[in-house]
Amino acid sequence: MKVYKFDEIDSTNKFLKEKNRENEVEIAIAKKQTMGRGRRGNKWSSQEGAGLFSFTLKKSENILEEEYLKLPLVLGYSLLKTLKGIADLDYKFKWTNDIYIKEKKLSGILVEKIEDFFIIGIGLNINNCDFEEFENVATSLKKETGKNFDIEKIVLKVIEDFYENFKFFEEGNWNKILKFINEYNFLFGKRIKIKISEKNQTEGLAGDILENGMLEVFEGKEIKKYNIGEIHIMKD
Repeated sequence: MKVYKFDEIDSTNKFLKEKNRENEVEIAIAKKQTMGRGRRGNKWSSQEGAGLFSFTLKKSENILEEEYLKLPLVLGYSLLKTLKGIADLDYKFKWTNDIYIKEKKLSGILVEKIEDFFIIGIGLNINNCDFEEFENVATSLKKETGKNFDIEKIVLKVIEDFYENFKFFEEGNWNKILKFINEYNFLFGKRIKIKISEKNQTEGLAGDILENGMLEVFEGKEIKKYNIGEIHIMKD
């Protein structure tokens, strides 16, 4: 295992994607990112005080390629479990890649693949309290508890726990993971607008995350199922 630490970098995900991988497990941690982003290129506020980090996961021969569509959900499961051990707050998992407290975003997850490796990037608001234009939609552990936390200790705990929880997934415990994340399903019962393509939009009531990782949505009398990466859930 190799850990790289930066005071400032454009993107920890970009760093791990572009470097020659010398170890099966490589970790990049930054105090500040200048080009932090989430899925679909969404901007992520990357101020000092947050946990900004990426790490590698080598593709396992024991898992079918299509099962890796569930990887963001396994990450969400693992992050929820870790956070619950750090501070007892009202966490929710927003399908497919965000952790919320009440109605505010605490953490985002980005998964990218290069060759036989997945590059996992996580932005976790820990001690940062200034969210600039995201002030009304973001929060941090410090804002919720009034406490300061050891950022690097939390980052390494998140990563350590993920590898353990990925083994749990690899051993055939997906249904237990799915049951857990559905108990924290942020979208359940909410009316959501869905952008399927530039010219195709719809809306409905979000239901459960399904066994195959898809999200069920009640659209009138119909129940539709949407895939990870297939849709973009729009804000009201």
